This record gives sequence, structure tokens and C-alpha cells, in this order.
Amino acid sequence: MNMKLNITAASLTLCLAAGCAQFGLIQNEQSPYAKETLHPSDGWAFLEGSVTGGSNAVEELIFTVDSRKAFVDALSLAGNEPKIIQIKGTINLSSDDEGKELTEADYAVAPYEFEAYKDAYAPAVWNINPLVKGRPLRKLTGEQEEARKASAANQKAHIVVSIPSNTTLIGLGKDAKVIKGTLSIGSGTENVIIRNINFQDAFDYFPAWDPGDSFKVDTSYPGCQDVYENVDVGPQKCRGGRWNAEYDLISISGATRIWIDQCTFSDGDRTDDQFPPIYPFPQNEITQKVQHHDGLIDITNQADLITISNSHFHDHDKAILIGNSDKKTQDEGHLRVTLHSNFFENVGQRMPRVRYGKVHSYNNLFVGNALGAGTGNNSYEAHLNSLSIAPKHNVVRNVLGAGINSAIYSENNVFFIENGSAANAVSNMKGEVFFDSGSWFNGVPVDLLQLANEASGKPMSAEVGWTPNLYGENNLLPTEDVERFVKRHAGAGKL
Repeated sequence: MNMKLNITAASLTLCLAAGCAQFGLIQNEQSPYAKETLHPSDGWAFLEGSVTGGSNAVEELIFTVDSRKAFVDALSLAGNEPKIIQIKGTINLSSDDEGKELTEADYAVAPYEFEAYKDAYAPAVWNINPLVKGRPLRKLTGEQEEARKASAANQKAHIVVSIPSNTTLIGLGKDAKVIKGTLSIGSGTENVIIRNINFQDAFDYFPAWDPGDSFKVDTSYPGCQDVYENVDVGPQKCRGGRWNAEYDLISISGATRIWIDQCTFSDGDRTDDQFPPIYPFPQNEITQKVQHHDGLIDITNQADLITISNSHFHDHDKAILIGNSDKKTQDEGHLRVTLHSNFFENVGQRMPRVRYGKVHSYNNLFVGNALGAGTGNNSYEAHLNSLSIAPKHNVVRNVLGAGINSAIYSENNVFFIENGSAANAVSNMKGEVFFDSGSWFNGVPVDLLQLANEASGKPMSAEVGWTPNLYGENNLLPTEDVERFVKRHAGAGKL
């Protein structure tokens, strides 16, 4: 057996002889779908041929795991060799080798304490300092911020698990879960399949307050001005500041040829509405909740050739980010992603939000509620209006986000957005082009491009510069069939 594994020859011999028992792994149980590869012509991921993942794995590198330790051991044992790792039950990535869940107290570094951190950087304290380029100083200093960073580093080292090349991760049965951590598919990694897994709750115990995020000197707010005068007048009376979390359920950074299929993504039981804003007006907008969750899937740093299909994204704010900076011009020519037959339900934004990438979005179903964004003659009035509504749902702000140098090709998508307009379906975020054909909004065929242009006042062209031809086994479904098909097939447990 000619295998180059990231373990010693002695360990490999022992593992093969003993069935890898010393690694806590269970062998000889196999999903009937474990060796399936990407369907012919199924999206951008097929451009260079099928994604095969670990389908060519030798018998000794087909594992069933039911704990974090067994999962990490299997990945370490196989390295970049073809491997199939089957998830049985729930894998809690924030647990120790004995299976005990690790929480904030296990990761925290003294003197960090959330209440002390909150008080140290409260706008009434921090924002009275002179503004820098029109914003409060965004780089926090002091012992609480240093302790927060050290605590966050402890958590990150434990809950972020790297996935190597030539890997198939697949859930067994209908109840396979990976919770409370991040799967990281990094630069240089390729040929990965992830299927039939319910991903939940990549919870950041140590979110960071950014006082300058979305900050604006807006004189419609009483007392808001750029220079501190007294407790009632100054930058502390201006809107702005956000909590930022660190972790996505899956992070694809620089990796290529990835297929994610029949998976479910959500915040699990710790939904964002349980962590409302903690500062007084005007730092109590809905978007200033204490953010413990970042994205569901992030695709960044020249990642490429990715298909996400038949998956369910629900009960979360920011779903999928493709390209994470306007300044990363090196992403041009990369970030080619197909999303089809997915169900986005009670999601607020980024379905996806795109920079630089050529993204094919077709036969997806989007269901949400725009009530709560706030209306009024100015930002202050809209803020007050949003507080009076106090929605529990994730407020739909945008579905498809056309960012700088993006080229989104949308076909036969279905949008049901209560209390919204078709302009919620497409937002111009420095984009210049966008194409749509055949999509419906609240049961009616619409011209998404025209409505987006009318809403933004910054016209985009339909000339995206490319035409998709990779549609997979179901080809392009008629729009009238999308809702029924997606609800029947999207999500974990439906293979």
C-alpha cells in the first residue's frame, strides 16, 4: 500500500492492524452515498471535471466518527490522501477529548469579563475622545481588549478544524450534526465534498465591539456632533458601532473545487434575538445586537470553482459572503460559485453578497420578512420606527448583493419577502452589472434589474460578460416548480 500519510510508519502499521481503534474511530459502516462524486456539469465546481473528494479512499481510510477527538484524529491520520469521514450523531467542536463541552469560562483569560469590557468601551466613555477621520478610534486599547483577544485566540485554536484535500465528509442517516465550531478549507486545499450534515451555532464567546463600524455624524439625531461638548452633546450621541463575531460554520479561503450539498446551516438554539443591543439609544439599533455569530459560509481569498446545492440556510442574519474586501483586486478571475436549489429561510442578508466573483444563482427559494428595517423622513425617525416594531425575525435587507466587479447571473429564482419590495431581492453595492431571467417576487414575474436600478439610482447593466452552461442533472427548472422542488429536497437528512 503506497500511501504518504502525515503520521509515522509505526503508527500507520498499528492503525491498519488494529482498525485504527487507538484513534477512537469506528470503521466498516458506510453510507450508500459515501462514494458519490459531483454530478456531471453541476455548476462551477465541475469546470475542471468532477469533484471526487475521498471517493477513491482505501478501506482503511473510510471512517465513522462520533466525537470531536475521533474527527480530528481521522483528518490527521489521512492527511491529503483520499478519505471518507462519516459523521454519526453530533460532533461538538467545542468539546475536549473526553467529550465535555467547553464554554466561555474554559477559554477566558483574566481579567476579561464581558460586563467590564462593555463598560470600558461604551460609547459614552470611548466616543468622547477626538474622532479619527470622522470616526471614533476603531483600534481598541486597554487590558480588557487585550484579554479579549487572548481569550478569543484560545477559543479559535480549539474550535476551528482544518479540512485537507481529497476529503468527503458525509452525515450518516438523518441526524448528523457538526456544531459550535468552524470547518476551515484553506489555501492550497482542493477536491472536497461535504454532504448531509446539519451545521449549527459557530458561537463566538468573545465578540469585539467596533465603535467606528457604520458610525456617522448624523445631525438628525439630537445632540450628535463631531466634537464632545457635554454628556448630552458630542459623538457619543451619534449612531454607529457594531459587535463583530469571528466564526463561520464553513470558511473557504483560497481553496478550490468544493461541492457542498444537502446540508443545513443555522444558529441552532442560540439565535441572535437572545442577545439584543446592550447600549442605550442611539446605540440600540437592531443591527447593534451583541453578535455572537458571523456568517454561515464565507468564500474568500481567491477561492474558486465551488458548487453549493440543495441546502437549507435558516434563522441567521448574514448567510454567504463571496469576496471579503473591495481592495482585494487579486480576487478578480476567481470566486466562481454556483448556488442552486437552495432554501434561504428567515435570513437577513448576503444570499450571497458578492465581490469580484462570477456567481450563478438559479432555482433558489428565498423566504423572509423585511418588516423592521424602519421607515421615516430621516435616519433618526427610521431608528425610532424600527424600535417600535422590535421584530424577532431576521430583517431582510438584501438577498443578492452586487458588489464591486461582481457578475451575478440569476435565473428562475423565487422570492417571498413579506413587507418588502422587489428591490430587497437585489442590492447595488458598488456593482456595475447584474443579469436576471425568469425570477418571481411574491408570486409575480418581475424585472429584477429594472427594480434594483430604480431603487438604487445607480444603474447596472445586464451585460455580465459570461453565460453559464453548467446546470447539473436537473438542468434549469421552470420557476413555477422551484418552491415545491426546493422544499422537498433542500437540507440535511434528505439524501
